[in-house]
Amino acid sequence: MKRFAIKDYGAAKDVLTEIEGEPRPVDETHVRVEIVTFAINPYDVALRQGAMRAFRKVTFPYVLGNDGAGIVTEVGKDITHVKVGDEVIVHAISGTYGEEIVVPGKKIVKKPAAMSWEVAAGAVTPWLTTYNLVTHLLGDQVGETVMVQGASGAVGSLLVQFLKAQGKTVLASAAKRNEALVRQLGVDQFVAYDEADAGEIFADQADTVIDATKGGRAGKAGMEIMKAGGNFVALNDLPTEQIKQGNYFSFGPSKEYSDAEALTALADFSQQLHLTIAEVLPFDLASVIEGHERLEGHPAAGKIIVKKAAE
Repeated sequence: MKRFAIKDYGAAKDVLTEIEGEPRPVDETHVRVEIVTFAINPYDVALRQGAMRAFRKVTFPYVLGNDGAGIVTEVGKDITHVKVGDEVIVHAISGTYGEEIVVPGKKIVKKPAAMSWEVAAGAVTPWLTTYNLVTHLLGDQVGETVMVQGASGAVGSLLVQFLKAQGKTVLASAAKRNEALVRQLGVDQFVAYDEADAGEIFADQADTVIDATKGGRAGKAGMEIMKAGGNFVALNDLPTEQIKQGNYFSFGPSKEYSDAEALTALADFSQQLHLTIAEVLPFDLASVIEGHERLEGHPAAGKIIVKKAAE
């Protein structure tokens, strides 16, 4: 069984390698899935670089990958929601970079027939962030007007769509080159951060500001946009100096959130969901290295997907 792993921390071309994995047994609560597509995420890049080593211990060779989609080939006796032959969406702790994976049944959900393999793999982590942030972290406190910074990214674009589906007024910022993409998602107002100051234009307008950027100057603009006493949620580090009174949250994954709940919601939302796919690469080591290297730069908006060729 072909799998793509890191043999150490370091540059993609130096540490990513192809290994032959041994199939794992399937117990009563697990499912074996033949992977068709998997997504390459910024988290994978950070893990490979060693940025997570202080709190995420790994044993080399380590197979990366949390997000995938594929076909069920074996199910444990306690599994009732999927059967052999079903097409499924997978969220794993690790290991989707390969030809198959064994995961707990609670980590998969049936893929809607109309959902492409590329979107099924690419939407997983961005959707989990979107759904849990809006539904569980904020809940009824989200307010009626929400600012999404970084609205062209995978998380940002799904936030826009999910919030609009709930009837919210959505303000957004992104680079000028991504304006058309963001406007197509239905935002109410847009500012290109590389042409104008969103903090000045949208000052004191948002009940909640969600910073879905990589951090940096967006934090100050976001605080200016937040109403006094509102919510500021960062997917990266919170601003070191909080210039306005409000509720400040740094959002990240939590064991308190149910994958089964969020993945079921993803399947239910799939007909309205749009996810930009930047590139679909062949199922080989060179593609994995290329995907990692692209994410380290300033890639175009959209997910990078690795897909197995149709047999």
